[in-house]
Amino acid sequence: MLNTVLIVPKLNPNTPTLMDGEVRLFKRKHSRVWQVAFTLDGRQVRVSSKKRIVKDAVTAAREIYLDYRFRQKNGLPVISKRFADVAALCRATMKQQLDNGVGKKSFRDYIIVIDKYLVPFFGDIFVTSIDYEMLQKFARWREAKMGREPRSSTLNTHNSALNRIFDDAVARGYMNKSQVPVLVNKGRDSVRRPDFTREEYATLIRKLPSWIDAGREGKSRDMRHLLRDYILILANTGMRHGTEAENLCWKHISLFEDQGLKYLEMCQRRTKTAPVAGATVHHLADFGRSKSAPFFGM
Repeated sequence: MLNTVLIVPKLNPNTPTLMDGEVRLFKRKHSRVWQVAFTLDGRQVRVSSKKRIVKDAVTAAREIYLDYRFRQKNGLPVISKRFADVAALCRATMKQQLDNGVGKKSFRDYIIVIDKYLVPFFGDIFVTSIDYEMLQKFARWREAKMGREPRSSTLNTHNSALNRIFDDAVARGYMNKSQVPVLVNKGRDSVRRPDFTREEYATLIRKLPSWIDAGREGKSRDMRHLLRDYILILANTGMRHGTEAENLCWKHISLFEDQGLKYLEMCQRRTKTAPVAGATVHHLADFGRSKSAPFFGM
C-alpha cells in the first residue's frame, strides 16, 4: 500500500464521505481510481483505494482508515515510507553537511554504500518491513555482488550507513525505535598488509627520480614530486597515511639543532622528531608556505 504525507486539495461538496465525514473519497485528475483522504495525528493522509467503483472504494476506505487508527492506538507509525525515500533524505543531509565543510569524512563512504548496496536491495521495501530475515537475504545478496565475504571493517561501514537511515526514519516518525532491527557483524577479520622489505623500499626510492622525470611537465610532474616527499616523510617518521598526514600543516613543522645535529620536528597530537640532512633543510626552505597551508598540498 503506497501512502504519503500530502496536503489534500480542497474537495468538492459532493465528495463521498464516510465515518461521520472523517474519511473522504476523491479522484485525481486523469485517474479513474478513488483516493482516500483523512487526518490523523494532525497529519493529512492520502492513500489509493485501488478501486474504480465507488461502492468498492467505500469498503476499502473503511478498512484503510481503521487500519491506520489501529496503528495510532497501538503506538505504531501512522505514516510509513519506502527505504529509498528515507535513504534519499538521509543521503541529502549528509551531502549538504559535507558541502558545508561540517560533515564527517565517513559520510562519503556511507553515501557510496547507500548508492551501491542499500538502495539497490532495500529500495522498494518499507522501512518497517526490514527484519532479521530480510537482513540475512541482503547479506547473501551483498556477498554475491562483491564476489567475496566482506571484511569486518566493511560490514562496520555498511551497518553504520544503515543505522543512520533507521535513525532518520525514527526521527521523522516513519518507524518506531522498537522496529529497528539489530545489525550484526560476522565478517572476516582484516588482514594486515605486508610491509615493504628493506630491498623493496630501497628499489622504490632509487626509481622514484626517473619516474618523476618521466612525468609530463606541469601538474603531473609536480604531483610526482609531492608523492615522493609523502613517501619519504611517512617512511621516516612512522606517520600514518590518511587523516594524520592530511591534517599536517606547515605550522606543525619546526627545525632545531642539538649537539651539532639538525632535527626535524612534526607536532600535531603526538610529536615525531627525526635527525635530518642538510639537503633536507634547504629543501624545506624552498618549499616554504604559509603556516596554515597543508604540508602536502599543491
